[in-house]
This record gives sequence, structure tokens and C-alpha cells, in this order.
Amino acid sequence: MNQRLFKLILLLTIIFAVSCDSSKFKETPIDTFIGHWELHGRQMFDGMEIVIKKDESGQVVGKVKLLNENKYVKMFVEINDTWVSGIKRASNYKFKLTEKKIGSALFSLYGQSTSKEYSVEFIDENTFGLATGSSDPTESTIIYKRIEE
Repeated sequence: MNQRLFKLILLLTIIFAVSCDSSKFKETPIDTFIGHWELHGRQMFDGMEIVIKKDESGQVVGKVKLLNENKYVKMFVEINDTWVSGIKRASNYKFKLTEKKIGSALFSLYGQSTSKEYSVEFIDENTFGLATGSSDPTESTIIYKRIEE
């Protein structure tokens, strides 16, 4: 009986190991974020372009390169504003991205939060998804899409 149990446990372990997605075990470099990105999935921000790069202190930040035609974006956002104030690693392939809220200067006057943190995961090498709470970023409609230059 012990030998049957051992074989069953061994078989289940092999099946589990083979079915695991090994790509998740590799560490995604934070430099993968560096580049020129276009925002999609939020009507107000659709089409805005952000350039993400490392600043003088080595932090990964994103600056606005191009605005869209939304009247609120034109009112509250300017070219070269910091849009992504930080990206931090949460695991080998998950990150936390802090994004500026539109109208953040106005919010700060009233003591309100001026940024929002998202869970981030790359969907492919040219797309990453943003999610809040326990949502899966790879299933999100809110994405940053790399622009080929």
C-alpha cells in the first residue's frame, strides 16, 4: 500500500510540475518599462503618450510626451509632467506602478490623494496591464502599449 501511495504522489508531483507556467519563474527586468508608451482603456486618457526612463537618482519615472484631445487632460496635464512617479517590483514578474491623478494639484489643496497605485504585469513584451485590488493585470482593459519608434 505504501508503494502505491508513493507512486501516486510522485505522479501527481510530476503532473503539477509539468503544468506550471515556467515563464513566471523568470525575473522580468525593471528596464523592460523603459520606452515610449501609449495609454489605452480609459476614455479620458486614451492616446496620451508617456516616455518612461530612469531619472538622475535611478528611479523609473514616466513623463508626458503627448496629450490627447480630452478637455480635462488639456486643462490639468502639461507636456513633461511626471505621470508615472514610480515603479517597484512586487515579485519576479509583478510590479506596483504609481500614476498621477488628473487634477492632482487641485486634490492636494484639499488634502486628498494625488496619485493611485496599480498592480502591473506584462501581457507581452510591448504591453502591460494595470489593475487595482485583486484583479488580474493580464486580463485588464487598462493597458500601456509600447510605441515603436
